[in-house]
Amino acid sequence: MRVEEIDARTAPDHVLLAFHALEVACHDELAPGEPLRSADDAIAFHRHQPPTHTTCQWLAEGGAASLYVHGPTAAFLDLLVQPESRRRGVGAALLTTARDRCRELGVTALHGHHTAPSGAAFADWAGAVDGQRVVRSLLDLRAAELPEPDVPEGWRLVTWLARVPDEHLAEYVRARAAMDDAPAPVDLDFPTSDAEKVRASEESLARREREMRLTVALGGDGEIGAFTELRVSRGSTLGYTDDTGTVAAHRGKGLACAVKIESLRRLRDDHPEVDVVSTSNAEENLAMRHINSSVGFRPTVTETMTTLTL
Repeated sequence: MRVEEIDARTAPDHVLLAFHALEVACHDELAPGEPLRSADDAIAFHRHQPPTHTTCQWLAEGGAASLYVHGPTAAFLDLLVQPESRRRGVGAALLTTARDRCRELGVTALHGHHTAPSGAAFADWAGAVDGQRVVRSLLDLRAAELPEPDVPEGWRLVTWLARVPDEHLAEYVRARAAMDDAPAPVDLDFPTSDAEKVRASEESLARREREMRLTVALGGDGEIGAFTELRVSRGSTLGYTDDTGTVAAHRGKGLACAVKIESLRRLRDDHPEVDVVSTSNAEENLAMRHINSSVGFRPTVTETMTTLTL
């Protein structure tokens, strides 16, 4: 089985379109009910990854794999095989190649996920262990009831587009530490965010023509009590909620709900073409799932994270 390594930064568009074709073939398993991202959006995603982590990609006949390495135990593998090409050694060849590269990079724990019996069987064959379950949910943005958010006294809601203002960057980095105690697998140690990673992510999104929309609860002294980020590609009908977090000292005040509703209201006003918003939450994160449910998000599929110890 021939496996070809791809440098997405320089590969021709027609090569990267092979990754998109696999997304299309596997879409109903991975993200039922969600609009497909466009070919241009997929090309931009693969071509413009932030330089703050290592990205490796491979193509084989009927399959593809993308490896994202953030640290020794924070490495993630997306491996897709066309349904008609399964059980022919395609996935095995791609996994072997990715596993070898992980060893070269000092990775000790490789994480993937599955949503269908075929993926579960492959993970079991590979020796990966099932762990955290993640619930993907969708919101019908046009039909959602989004009342004026209830903002606690002493706080105001602000939305920044594309870039965190310089004067708030250090405080935002501090607030992002709230994600460090979010539910996560015990064998996954994701590096803490810093200013370099924030700016690299912003630059990557801009090069993809993907708008970053960051809504924060801002105190009178400039403190950020909670935040939520939405992302939407130019012309897309799908918005995606990235991280939402509340600083530990300010939990229980309703800030997370306030920033979530405000971000969705602003998105609907600014982008009337967006009709669906996607989000993902750890199954055990009942507080965040309750907020999303109260807004109108409805579960569509559950992903099971698997870990392969190297």
